Amino acid sequence: MSEVKSIVIPYRPTVVYVLVAVFAALMAGAFFFGKSWEQQILKDEMQEKARLEVEADKLATSVAQLQQQLSRVELNLQVDSAALESTRQEMIVLQKSIYLRDEELKLYRELLQDGSQPNGLSVADLKFNQLDDGRISYRWVARQKTEKMKTLSVSANFWISGLLDGKETRLTLAELDPGIEQLPLKMEFKYFSISRGVITLPDNFEPRQVRITLRYPWMEKTQFDKKYDWQVEG
Repeated sequence: MSEVKSIVIPYRPTVVYVLVAVFAALMAGAFFFGKSWEQQILKDEMQEKARLEVEADKLATSVAQLQQQLSRVELNLQVDSAALESTRQEMIVLQKSIYLRDEELKLYRELLQDGSQPNGLSVADLKFNQLDDGRISYRWVARQKTEKMKTLSVSANFWISGLLDGKETRLTLAELDPGIEQLPLKMEFKYFSISRGVITLPDNFEPRQVRITLRYPWMEKTQFDKKYDWQVEG
């Protein structure tokens, strides 16, 4: 049987103190290193924050400038749009004026060249056109041919006759065109007068004929009285 020998380690207090001192030094070093690292990170973050604040101020200034530019551009667009619309409206008015002048010039030429035009009052170019909304536009020309060819007053009546719900009916232009308040129409012209408008026919009304009369107010007898077959173009 073998003999067990015990190992005896002598107790030395100095070694313990050294180990404690080394551990404390390491802990203190780690603490100060951590504090230093934290301060460095905080410093870097503060610098980054300051840089971002400067960039934010620059961006805010840039955005404000861009908003001002955008406002000026929008204002210019509004002004340009208003000017364009005004120009367009002026062009429409001008085109209508040119069209009317061309039409009047054509009528003047026809009047001078038409040797068959009767003396006194007459009607020419009666036309009806179907509109997209169901209404009907009309146009007709009252003419006069006299020896002195001076401006005279003329009274005109205008009727459309046909069947309304199967019954014979005669409707005046004032009943069909809201722009006409009453008949007879009062005109003053030297050579001719162009009449235009838009009528709305009643439901279940079948137009058949149009009758137009013209006379001078100082004369009881009608100077012109003619019926036309109903014809619509378009």
